Amino acid sequence: MVTRYDVSAVPPQGGYVAKRCPVKAQWDTIGPCEPLPHSAPVLRRLARGVRFEEQIVAGLLDRHPDACLIDGQHAGRTDEAKADRGTATLAAMRDGVPLIIAGRLPPDQAGRRVGEPDLLVVVAGDDGGRPRYRAVDVKHHRSLRPLERPGSRSVIAATCSPLTAPWWESAEQNAALGARKRSADLLQLAHYQRMLEAAGFAADDGRLAGIIGTEGVVTWYDLDAPYWRTPSVTAGRKNRSTMAVYDFEFDFRLDIIAVAAMHRADSRVSPLVVPVRIGECDECPWWSWCGPQLRLGSGDVSLLPGVGWRAWRVHRDHGVTSRAELADLDHRTATLVAAGVDLRPIIAAVGSRPDATAIADVVALRRRGHVASLSAAGVSTLGDASALSARTATYSDAPMHDLPEQIDSARAALGDHPAYRRRGIERVLVPRGDVEVDVDMENTESGVYLWGALVTDRTGQVGGEAGYRAFHTWDPLPGPAEAEVFADFWRWLTGLRDAVTGSGHSFRAYCYNAAAENGQLRRIGADLGLEREVAGFIASDQWVDLLRVFDRQLITGESVGLKQVAALGEFRWDVTDPGGDMAIVKYDAATDLAQAAAAERARQWLLDYNRCDVEATRALREWLDRSASGCPSIQELGG
Repeated sequence: MVTRYDVSAVPPQGGYVAKRCPVKAQWDTIGPCEPLPHSAPVLRRLARGVRFEEQIVAGLLDRHPDACLIDGQHAGRTDEAKADRGTATLAAMRDGVPLIIAGRLPPDQAGRRVGEPDLLVVVAGDDGGRPRYRAVDVKHHRSLRPLERPGSRSVIAATCSPLTAPWWESAEQNAALGARKRSADLLQLAHYQRMLEAAGFAADDGRLAGIIGTEGVVTWYDLDAPYWRTPSVTAGRKNRSTMAVYDFEFDFRLDIIAVAAMHRADSRVSPLVVPVRIGECDECPWWSWCGPQLRLGSGDVSLLPGVGWRAWRVHRDHGVTSRAELADLDHRTATLVAAGVDLRPIIAAVGSRPDATAIADVVALRRRGHVASLSAAGVSTLGDASALSARTATYSDAPMHDLPEQIDSARAALGDHPAYRRRGIERVLVPRGDVEVDVDMENTESGVYLWGALVTDRTGQVGGEAGYRAFHTWDPLPGPAEAEVFADFWRWLTGLRDAVTGSGHSFRAYCYNAAAENGQLRRIGADLGLEREVAGFIASDQWVDLLRVFDRQLITGESVGLKQVAALGEFRWDVTDPGGDMAIVKYDAATDLAQAAAAERARQWLLDYNRCDVEATRALREWLDRSASGCPSIQELGG
């Protein structure tokens, strides 16, 4: 994409703009209201990110005494200080300094870009001409993960350099690890790549850039590789490179900012984008403006769970912008559309040919495979097709596999009951065990510090094992304490399981949203040589994800986070501000040895919070088993 508006007056933008919500870029320019302050979890994450970067920089300076630290010589954030840093960075690049830290690239006035990569690493072994550089950024998160499916096209094999030699030329591929693809990280790297190209300092042997994550190595990415599956006007979906995605996103936001400036000068000019609910909204300072706008009337379709930007755009293109309008679509017609049946020629034929005309005589031969789907839906003739919804059938030009689900979700959100049974669910079923263990873990970016378990003995024979127990550490992470705590937890859990099953009783362990627990179980289990044991447990029917149990049988049209669904069983947390983000803030206090009293209070909060989490899963399970079947069916709200 190239800009469609005159962007010459747009202030040069940093690398963050391309990876942030376009609506935020608009409101940053317009300022429609008083922005919300950053929450404590956000401030904590920003501060820890700064501290991590400082640690990495200190380590690099120890290893590379010839490195040039720009920020150390030209500190400050005034325009003059920024200019000085840019001048110093340019001089270091011209001199071919091998490692430039905290630099500021020469502004790209034509591209409207400014940027401050954490590191610039020289292209080693250059031919003596102008030095060339690659950008590397420091991020306080993991950049690597174990390869579960080596050779899969969906994974990027990890190519890494040690911090002792952070150059691409020193990188080696690790067949056991994969590189995590974080679009935000790579879009920021693409921004620096474009700036290096504009300044004439980009490497000429490929667009490669790196991320230093918490593993302490440089993980390299090919910015020209087609990593991203994106919408396409001609092909539906298309694989695109990071550079292609970045160019589109950055140019789009330049347009947005240009039009926002025009709106600020003349309110008759409409802003370019309207609010839409996405995951970023929870931490956005402009949610105080967007939230009330989206909740007007029956509410915007993007308020529904699972309706992201692409689905929102499809609905908007079809004149459906509210949950009420989505709820009014026809479910049976939507089921055919979701199956890929193009209903448009059939709807066009209704009324123009006899009702007795067989659908097979209307549908082109290349679409004969859809006749079976139509027949299964009771549509064999044009007379049958007359009962289909012409408006819903228009979605055939952009079929969404979950359109029927979205319709039911909208109906549930607007219904009179907090939850409904899904179609075909007569009775809600929950796997139960004679002895049940509810499990929940607490972690930070650095590792897992707490595994909590609540044992419920439904036989009366477990004795002292019943109740809550916590396997935890307050020692620094990462470190050996994480593995020690997990080993104790795993030994206890498997010992209890073996004792229960050995006595002829059934055993089940439960969590809510197993993706988080499973990832940590596999990671730490692999470090302890327990890969097969852990994998076998996760794959067994003894490990139950209550989120899947709930979501496969019930629909609410709202968030199905544990805090929301546990309320169906009238469960309430007995700690203030319960939530995973607040738990991370409390963890910092719990490990602050300089504030002993505050640390003790924070530790107790974390233990109480974790106990409430496992008690909540038990309360939800009991409600699902005893009461959920009494929820009305979603089919009662329409066909």
